[in-house]
Amino acid sequence: MLKLINLRVKRSSLEDIQILSSTSKKALLKVKFAVLMERAEYDFNVSVEYTNGNNSYWIPTPLDEVEELGHIGIIDIGDDQSEFEKIISLVHEIGHVIFNDKNLFKKHRRIRLFEESLAWHLGYDYALSVGIEIDLKEYAERIEKALQLYIKEQR
Repeated sequence: MLKLINLRVKRSSLEDIQILSSTSKKALLKVKFAVLMERAEYDFNVSVEYTNGNNSYWIPTPLDEVEELGHIGIIDIGDDQSEFEKIISLVHEIGHVIFNDKNLFKKHRRIRLFEESLAWHLGYDYALSVGIEIDLKEYAERIEKALQLYIKEQR
């Protein structure tokens, strides 16, 4: 069963939004990542942490451990990524949190591609809602690259 998380998000005004790209200043990207991370941890009761390497993941907490651990899951962000890639990864993984991809069809290739595509969309929409806009052309390029990798993994 699909279930969406009830968001406690206060939408940002348009004046607050800056378009971020790979050419944005590193200091700005670090600040925006920190803002996005803090908001995601508050809005979704998740823990955002760094992991070694280039990959990032959403790891849901088993339901029987949520109370003990104090969060519904962990978003691991690869520490070898550029500051811009860290933002893109966090936005995508937030999409997974929103979608809460715990359905029975997970292993089916077409469903997995749908879930991944939806996570990209939901994460981008969330980032916009908190005043962070990523250059859409660059974001779309990352989506295409990631979806191609998912397709290769499934073969």
